[in-house]
Amino acid sequence: MKINNPQVTLYDEARAGVDEQVRSGFLDWLHQFSVTGDDGELYSVGGAILSMNLEQMDVVNINISKGKGRVRQLPHSIYKVSEYPGMVHERMFRHSAGTLQIVKKEHSVLVTCGEEYSVECFEDNSWFFKINTMDGVYKAELWHKPHYAPLWYGRDTSSCLTQHSVTYGYNWVGEVEGVIVLHGKKIRVNGLGIRERYVAVDSCAAEIGGWEDWGWVSFNEIHSSLYEMRLGMKDFAMYDLETGKYYPEGKMTIQHEDWVFFRELDGFIPTTYKIAIEVEDGCYEAEAHVCNATTWGATHKVPDNPVATLTYGDVEGRFVNNDGSVRILTGGRGTMSVRQWHAYPNILPRELYADEDIQKKDCQNKFDTL
Repeated sequence: MKINNPQVTLYDEARAGVDEQVRSGFLDWLHQFSVTGDDGELYSVGGAILSMNLEQMDVVNINISKGKGRVRQLPHSIYKVSEYPGMVHERMFRHSAGTLQIVKKEHSVLVTCGEEYSVECFEDNSWFFKINTMDGVYKAELWHKPHYAPLWYGRDTSSCLTQHSVTYGYNWVGEVEGVIVLHGKKIRVNGLGIRERYVAVDSCAAEIGGWEDWGWVSFNEIHSSLYEMRLGMKDFAMYDLETGKYYPEGKMTIQHEDWVFFRELDGFIPTTYKIAIEVEDGCYEAEAHVCNATTWGATHKVPDNPVATLTYGDVEGRFVNNDGSVRILTGGRGTMSVRQWHAYPNILPRELYADEDIQKKDCQNKFDTL
Protein backbone atom coordinates (compact mmCIF):
# COMPACT_ATOMS: atom_id res chain seq x y z
CA MET A 1 0.00 0.00 0.00
CA LYS A 2 1.37 3.38 -1.02
CA ILE A 3 1.23 5.97 1.78
CA ASN A 4 1.87 9.70 1.24
CA ASN A 5 4.35 9.78 4.12
CA PRO A 6 5.33 6.16 4.84
CA GLN A 7 7.81 6.83 7.65
CA VAL A 8 6.83 5.44 11.06
CA THR A 9 6.36 7.69 14.08
CA LEU A 10 5.94 7.01 17.79
CA TYR A 11 2.23 7.73 17.31
CA ASP A 12 2.05 4.65 15.08
CA GLU A 13 3.89 2.52 17.63
CA ALA A 14 1.54 3.54 20.45
CA ARG A 15 -1.70 3.49 18.49
CA ALA A 16 -4.40 1.64 20.40
CA GLY A 17 -7.63 2.53 18.64
CA VAL A 18 -9.36 3.45 15.41
CA ASP A 19 -12.07 5.86 14.33
CA GLU A 20 -14.61 3.23 13.36
CA GLN A 21 -16.89 1.70 15.96
CA VAL A 22 -15.02 -1.26 17.41
CA ARG A 23 -16.84 -4.58 17.03
CA SER A 24 -13.90 -6.83 17.90
CA GLY A 25 -10.86 -4.76 18.79
CA PHE A 26 -7.48 -6.42 18.26
CA LEU A 27 -4.03 -4.94 19.00
CA ASP A 28 -0.73 -6.58 18.18
CA TRP A 29 3.02 -6.02 18.70
CA LEU A 30 4.58 -9.07 17.02
CA HIS A 31 7.95 -10.37 15.86
CA GLN A 32 9.23 -13.37 13.87
CA PHE A 33 13.01 -13.47 13.42
CA SER A 34 15.39 -15.83 11.61
CA VAL A 35 18.79 -15.66 13.29
CA THR A 36 22.00 -17.65 13.46
CA GLY A 37 23.65 -18.23 16.81
CA ASP A 38 27.34 -18.20 17.64
CA ASP A 39 26.85 -21.95 18.07
CA GLY A 40 26.18 -22.21 14.31
CA GLU A 41 22.52 -23.16 14.71
CA LEU A 42 19.58 -21.57 12.87
CA TYR A 43 16.90 -20.24 15.23
CA SER A 44 13.42 -18.96 14.44
CA VAL A 45 12.20 -16.86 17.35
CA GLY A 46 8.81 -15.24 17.60
CA GLY A 47 6.18 -13.85 19.87
CA ALA A 48 3.53 -11.23 20.34
CA ILE A 49 1.52 -9.11 22.69
CA LEU A 50 -2.10 -9.53 21.64
CA SER A 51 -4.94 -7.52 23.13
CA MET A 52 -8.42 -8.83 22.29
CA ASN A 53 -11.21 -6.49 23.30
CA LEU A 54 -14.11 -8.88 22.64
CA GLU A 55 -12.59 -11.59 24.85
CA GLN A 56 -11.47 -9.00 27.44
CA MET A 57 -8.06 -10.63 27.46
CA ASP A 58 -4.43 -9.59 26.94
CA VAL A 59 -2.24 -12.43 25.70
CA VAL A 60 1.51 -13.00 25.49
CA ASN A 61 2.78 -15.68 23.12
CA ILE A 62 6.47 -16.67 23.00
CA ASN A 63 8.08 -19.34 20.83
CA ILE A 64 11.44 -20.57 19.62
CA SER A 65 12.43 -23.27 17.14
CA LYS A 66 15.88 -24.53 16.23
CA GLY A 67 17.59 -26.42 13.45
CA LYS A 68 16.75 -27.79 10.02
CA GLY A 69 14.81 -30.86 8.94
CA ARG A 70 14.05 -32.73 5.77
CA VAL A 71 11.29 -34.11 3.56
CA ARG A 72 10.87 -37.88 3.18
CA GLN A 73 9.22 -39.85 0.42
CA LEU A 74 6.87 -42.48 1.85
CA PRO A 75 7.64 -45.98 0.58
CA HIS A 76 5.18 -47.37 -1.99
CA SER A 77 3.32 -44.05 -2.02
CA ILE A 78 2.96 -40.89 -4.08
CA TYR A 79 3.10 -38.80 -0.88
CA LYS A 80 5.97 -37.07 0.88
CA VAL A 81 5.93 -36.13 4.57
CA SER A 82 7.91 -33.53 6.48
CA GLU A 83 10.40 -34.41 9.20
CA TYR A 84 11.11 -31.08 10.81
CA PRO A 85 12.52 -30.40 14.29
CA GLY A 86 9.48 -28.25 15.08
CA MET A 87 9.19 -26.11 18.18
CA VAL A 88 11.80 -26.16 20.94
CA HIS A 89 9.61 -24.25 23.37
CA GLU A 90 6.39 -22.28 23.41
CA ARG A 91 4.52 -20.52 26.18
CA MET A 92 1.27 -18.60 26.28
CA PHE A 93 0.19 -16.31 29.09
CA ARG A 94 -3.40 -15.11 29.38
CA HIS A 95 -3.91 -11.93 31.34
CA SER A 96 -7.06 -10.02 32.14
CA ALA A 97 -7.84 -6.96 30.03
CA GLY A 98 -5.85 -3.96 31.22
CA THR A 99 -2.58 -5.83 31.78
CA LEU A 100 -1.25 -4.31 28.57
CA GLN A 101 0.38 -0.98 29.34
CA ILE A 102 1.53 1.66 26.82
CA VAL A 103 3.89 4.20 28.39
CA LYS A 104 4.75 7.24 26.23
CA LYS A 105 8.18 8.68 26.96
CA GLU A 106 9.95 11.68 25.45
CA HIS A 107 11.85 9.68 22.82
CA SER A 108 10.25 6.22 22.96
CA VAL A 109 7.14 4.19 23.68
CA LEU A 110 7.33 1.27 26.13
CA VAL A 111 4.77 -1.53 25.72
CA THR A 112 4.51 -4.20 28.42
CA CYS A 113 2.19 -7.11 29.13
CA GLY A 114 3.04 -8.72 32.44
CA GLU A 115 6.57 -9.77 33.29
CA GLU A 116 7.01 -11.94 30.22
CA TYR A 117 7.20 -9.52 27.29
CA SER A 118 8.13 -5.90 26.77
CA VAL A 119 9.10 -3.93 23.69
CA GLU A 120 10.44 -0.39 23.65
CA CYS A 121 9.95 1.50 20.38
CA PHE A 122 12.43 4.32 19.73
CA GLU A 123 12.38 7.41 17.52
CA ASP A 124 15.05 5.92 15.23
CA ASN A 125 12.52 3.11 14.50
CA SER A 126 14.47 0.44 16.39
CA TRP A 127 12.61 -1.89 18.75
CA PHE A 128 14.16 -3.48 21.83
CA PHE A 129 12.54 -6.71 23.04
CA LYS A 130 12.85 -8.29 26.49
CA ILE A 131 11.28 -11.76 26.57
CA ASN A 132 11.10 -14.39 29.29
CA THR A 133 9.04 -17.60 29.46
CA MET A 134 9.41 -17.44 33.27
CA ASP A 135 10.20 -21.16 33.54
CA GLY A 136 13.97 -21.04 33.10
CA VAL A 137 13.84 -22.42 29.55
CA TYR A 138 14.02 -19.35 27.32
CA LYS A 139 14.63 -15.64 27.54
CA ALA A 140 15.98 -13.06 25.11
CA GLU A 141 17.08 -9.47 24.63
CA LEU A 142 16.84 -8.56 20.95
CA TRP A 143 17.16 -5.44 18.83
CA HIS A 144 15.23 -5.00 15.58
CA LYS A 145 16.57 -2.25 13.29
CA PRO A 146 14.72 -1.65 9.99
CA HIS A 147 15.35 0.78 7.13
CA TYR A 148 13.26 3.69 5.79
CA ALA A 149 9.63 2.46 5.74
CA PRO A 150 7.48 -0.68 6.03
CA LEU A 151 4.65 -2.43 4.24
CA TRP A 152 1.60 -0.49 5.41
CA TYR A 153 -1.81 -2.12 5.88
CA GLY A 154 -3.34 1.28 6.45
CA ARG A 155 -2.57 4.45 8.34
CA ASP A 156 -4.86 7.47 7.99
CA THR A 157 -7.34 5.27 6.16
CA SER A 158 -7.90 1.58 6.82
CA SER A 159 -7.00 -1.46 4.76
CA CYS A 160 -9.93 -3.79 4.05
CA LEU A 161 -8.85 -7.36 3.33
CA THR A 162 -12.56 -8.24 3.25
CA GLN A 163 -15.66 -6.43 4.46
CA HIS A 164 -15.08 -8.13 7.82
CA SER A 165 -11.36 -7.41 8.12
CA VAL A 166 -10.67 -3.70 8.63
CA THR A 167 -7.10 -3.01 9.71
CA TYR A 168 -4.44 -0.38 10.33
CA GLY A 169 -0.71 -0.91 10.84
CA TYR A 170 2.39 -2.27 9.16
CA ASN A 171 4.94 -5.05 8.95
CA TRP A 172 8.63 -4.26 8.57
CA VAL A 173 11.79 -6.26 7.90
CA GLY A 174 15.09 -5.29 9.51
CA GLU A 175 18.38 -6.46 10.97
CA VAL A 176 18.26 -8.39 14.23
CA GLU A 177 20.94 -8.81 16.88
CA GLY A 178 21.07 -9.70 20.52
CA VAL A 179 21.25 -12.56 22.98
CA ILE A 180 19.03 -15.54 23.69
CA VAL A 181 19.35 -17.86 26.67
CA LEU A 182 18.07 -21.38 26.04
CA HIS A 183 18.15 -23.93 28.89
CA GLY A 184 20.74 -21.75 30.64
CA LYS A 185 23.04 -21.46 27.61
CA LYS A 186 23.75 -17.91 26.47
CA ILE A 187 23.85 -17.57 22.66
CA ARG A 188 24.63 -14.42 20.73
CA VAL A 189 22.53 -14.19 17.56
CA ASN A 190 22.19 -12.06 14.46
CA GLY A 191 20.11 -12.18 11.30
CA LEU A 192 16.97 -10.66 9.86
CA GLY A 193 13.33 -10.58 10.88
CA ILE A 194 9.92 -9.03 10.64
CA ARG A 195 7.93 -7.07 13.18
CA GLU A 196 4.28 -6.08 13.04
CA ARG A 197 2.17 -3.25 14.45
CA TYR A 198 -1.48 -4.16 13.99
CA VAL A 199 -4.77 -2.52 14.92
CA ALA A 200 -7.98 -4.20 13.75
CA VAL A 201 -11.60 -3.16 13.97
CA ASP A 202 -12.53 -6.74 13.21
CA SER A 203 -10.63 -9.73 11.92
CA CYS A 204 -12.41 -12.60 10.22
CA ALA A 205 -10.65 -15.53 8.58
CA ALA A 206 -13.77 -16.95 6.94
CA GLU A 207 -13.28 -15.06 3.68
CA ILE A 208 -9.54 -15.36 3.06
CA GLY A 209 -10.08 -17.33 -0.13
CA GLY A 210 -8.50 -20.70 0.57
CA TRP A 211 -4.90 -19.70 1.28
CA GLU A 212 -3.03 -16.80 2.87
CA ASP A 213 0.71 -15.99 2.89
CA TRP A 214 2.12 -13.43 5.33
CA GLY A 215 5.84 -13.03 5.79
CA TRP A 216 9.16 -11.95 4.40
CA VAL A 217 12.08 -13.05 2.23
CA SER A 218 15.07 -10.73 2.50
CA PHE A 219 18.76 -10.44 1.72
CA ASN A 220 21.75 -8.35 2.75
CA GLU A 221 21.06 -6.05 -0.21
CA ILE A 222 17.24 -5.93 -0.35
CA HIS A 223 14.62 -6.27 2.37
CA SER A 224 11.11 -7.33 1.39
CA SER A 225 7.90 -8.25 3.16
CA LEU A 226 4.69 -9.43 1.56
CA TYR A 227 1.09 -10.39 2.02
CA GLU A 228 -1.10 -12.39 -0.34
CA MET A 229 -4.68 -13.52 0.06
CA ARG A 230 -5.00 -15.92 -2.88
CA LEU A 231 -8.41 -14.66 -3.98
CA GLY A 232 -8.06 -11.16 -2.64
CA MET A 233 -5.44 -8.62 -1.63
CA LYS A 234 -1.82 -8.83 -2.77
CA ASP A 235 0.63 -6.40 -1.23
CA PHE A 236 4.36 -5.95 -0.60
CA ALA A 237 7.07 -3.46 0.24
CA MET A 238 10.75 -3.58 -0.74
CA TYR A 239 13.72 -1.47 0.27
CA ASP A 240 16.96 -1.60 -1.70
CA LEU A 241 19.77 -0.91 0.75
CA GLU A 242 22.32 -0.38 -2.04
CA THR A 243 20.35 2.19 -4.06
CA GLY A 244 18.18 3.62 -1.27
CA LYS A 245 15.02 2.99 -3.31
CA TYR A 246 11.72 2.14 -1.60
CA TYR A 247 9.10 0.20 -3.56
CA PRO A 248 5.56 0.08 -2.08
CA GLU A 249 3.80 -1.00 -5.27
CA GLY A 250 4.18 -3.12 -8.38
CA LYS A 251 3.20 -6.63 -9.47
CA MET A 252 3.83 -9.70 -7.29
CA THR A 253 3.45 -13.39 -8.12
CA ILE A 254 4.07 -16.34 -5.79
CA GLN A 255 4.46 -19.95 -6.89
CA HIS A 256 4.03 -22.75 -4.33
CA GLU A 257 5.81 -26.00 -5.20
CA ASP A 258 6.94 -29.31 -3.70
CA TRP A 259 3.94 -29.83 -1.41
CA VAL A 260 4.33 -32.29 1.48
CA PHE A 261 2.09 -33.53 4.26
CA PHE A 262 2.83 -31.79 7.55
CA ARG A 263 1.45 -34.17 10.17
CA GLU A 264 1.31 -31.65 13.00
CA LEU A 265 -0.86 -29.37 10.84
CA ASP A 266 -3.05 -32.17 9.57
CA GLY A 267 -2.57 -30.81 6.06
CA PHE A 268 -0.23 -30.08 3.18
CA ILE A 269 2.28 -27.24 2.93
CA PRO A 270 4.50 -26.00 0.08
CA THR A 271 8.23 -26.43 0.72
CA THR A 272 9.44 -24.26 -2.18
CA TYR A 273 8.40 -20.65 -2.73
CA LYS A 274 9.22 -18.84 -5.98
CA ILE A 275 8.54 -15.13 -5.62
CA ALA A 276 8.73 -12.47 -8.32
CA ILE A 277 8.08 -8.78 -7.65
CA GLU A 278 8.12 -6.39 -10.60
CA VAL A 279 8.85 -2.75 -9.70
CA GLU A 280 9.70 0.33 -11.71
CA ASP A 281 13.46 -0.41 -11.86
CA GLY A 282 13.35 -4.15 -12.54
CA CYS A 283 12.29 -7.48 -11.07
CA TYR A 284 13.14 -9.01 -7.69
CA GLU A 285 13.26 -12.82 -7.79
CA ALA A 286 13.65 -15.17 -4.84
CA GLU A 287 13.49 -18.92 -4.35
CA ALA A 288 13.14 -20.11 -0.77
CA HIS A 289 13.15 -23.66 0.61
CA VAL A 290 11.45 -24.60 3.87
CA CYS A 291 13.67 -26.27 6.49
CA ASN A 292 11.32 -26.17 9.50
CA ALA A 293 7.63 -25.62 10.22
CA THR A 294 5.57 -25.08 13.34
CA THR A 295 1.87 -24.71 14.09
CA TRP A 296 0.79 -21.60 15.95
CA GLY A 297 -2.17 -19.78 17.43
CA ALA A 298 -3.56 -17.91 20.37
CA THR A 299 -7.06 -18.96 21.32
CA HIS A 300 -6.87 -22.73 21.92
CA LYS A 301 -10.01 -23.45 19.90
CA VAL A 302 -10.93 -26.05 17.29
CA PRO A 303 -8.57 -25.64 14.29
CA ASP A 304 -11.12 -24.50 11.70
CA ASN A 305 -8.44 -22.38 10.02
CA PRO A 306 -5.10 -24.27 10.18
CA VAL A 307 -2.10 -21.99 10.47
CA ALA A 308 1.63 -22.66 10.43
CA THR A 309 4.90 -20.75 10.31
CA LEU A 310 7.47 -21.91 7.76
CA THR A 311 11.18 -21.17 8.26
CA TYR A 312 13.42 -21.03 5.21
CA GLY A 313 16.87 -22.60 5.05
CA ASP A 314 18.30 -22.19 1.55
CA VAL A 315 17.25 -18.87 0.02
CA GLU A 316 18.55 -17.57 -3.32
CA GLY A 317 17.73 -14.29 -4.99
CA ARG A 318 18.57 -11.79 -7.67
CA PHE A 319 17.44 -8.41 -8.97
CA VAL A 320 17.15 -8.11 -12.75
CA ASN A 321 17.46 -4.47 -13.77
CA ASN A 322 15.49 -3.04 -16.68
CA ASP A 323 18.69 -2.86 -18.75
CA GLY A 324 19.16 -6.63 -18.34
CA SER A 325 21.99 -6.51 -15.80
CA VAL A 326 21.65 -8.82 -12.83
CA ARG A 327 22.57 -8.40 -9.17
CA ILE A 328 23.00 -11.61 -7.21
CA LEU A 329 21.61 -11.23 -3.68
CA THR A 330 23.32 -12.74 -0.64
CA GLY A 331 22.51 -13.80 2.91
CA GLY A 332 18.92 -14.80 2.16
CA ARG A 333 16.54 -15.54 5.04
CA GLY A 334 12.84 -15.59 5.65
CA THR A 335 9.76 -16.96 7.35
CA MET A 336 6.19 -17.32 6.10
CA SER A 337 3.00 -17.74 8.07
CA VAL A 338 0.30 -19.57 6.11
CA ARG A 339 -3.41 -19.95 6.79
CA GLN A 340 -5.75 -22.41 5.11
CA TRP A 341 -9.44 -21.70 4.66
CA HIS A 342 -10.52 -24.82 6.56
CA ALA A 343 -9.07 -27.97 8.07
CA TYR A 344 -8.61 -31.02 5.91
CA PRO A 345 -11.27 -33.72 6.43
CA ASN A 346 -10.09 -36.92 8.07
CA ILE A 347 -10.55 -38.96 4.91
CA LEU A 348 -6.93 -38.83 3.83
CA PRO A 349 -5.06 -42.15 3.56
CA ARG A 350 -3.68 -43.59 6.77
CA GLU A 351 -0.18 -43.67 5.32
CA LEU A 352 0.00 -39.90 5.75
CA TYR A 353 -0.38 -40.24 9.51
CA ALA A 354 1.56 -43.43 10.23
CA ASP A 355 4.01 -45.69 8.41
CA GLU A 356 6.52 -48.35 9.32
CA ASP A 357 9.01 -45.77 10.58
CA ILE A 358 6.64 -43.82 12.75
CA GLN A 359 4.12 -46.30 14.16
CA LYS A 360 4.48 -45.04 17.71
CA LYS A 361 4.24 -41.36 16.98
CA ASP A 362 1.10 -39.75 18.30
CA CYS A 363 -0.38 -37.92 15.32
CA GLN A 364 -3.79 -37.35 16.87
CA ASN A 365 -2.82 -34.33 18.96
CA LYS A 366 -4.64 -31.27 17.73
CA PHE A 367 -3.04 -27.87 17.82
CA ASP A 368 -4.17 -24.44 18.90
CA THR A 369 -5.05 -21.79 16.40
CA LEU A 370 -6.43 -18.33 15.92
